[in-house]
Amino acid sequence: MKKILTIIAAFFLLAAQPSQAASKLEKRYAYTLKHLKLDKTTEAKFGPVLHKYLEERKAANDIYDDVKDKYKAAEKAGTLTPAQGLALVEAKLESDTKMIAVRKKYLAEFKKVLKGNKIYYAFDYSNDKMSKIDEERGRE
Repeated sequence: MKKILTIIAAFFLLAAQPSQAASKLEKRYAYTLKHLKLDKTTEAKFGPVLHKYLEERKAANDIYDDVKDKYKAAEKAGTLTPAQGLALVEAKLESDTKMIAVRKKYLAEFKKVLKGNKIYYAFDYSNDKMSKIDEERGRE
């Protein structure tokens, strides 16, 4: 009986946790807002815009990441076929093109809420590597 209760509790704990991708997005969101040091009014206006930007940014990155994950084993083993290599390059170019479009779109949105230097830092902090974000969270 105790085993069954433990399994049920573990199931509910896992089901209640956000996905890893959502968790990364939320960590990046909190990290960026923390470092921008905005007043409460500006943060309330900027937060939803930042969240949408991060979601679209992730979607742009996923274009390449999905293909890279598909060929990860072949890449690691050094056995990529010419077609797989071309697919990776094309996916990377598509991802980069989409990312530029997202940044241009959100530059206009950020300008509605933030001043120039804060816009620069918003893009900069939101682009930090997860290892840096996680390292900082570990020190808190």
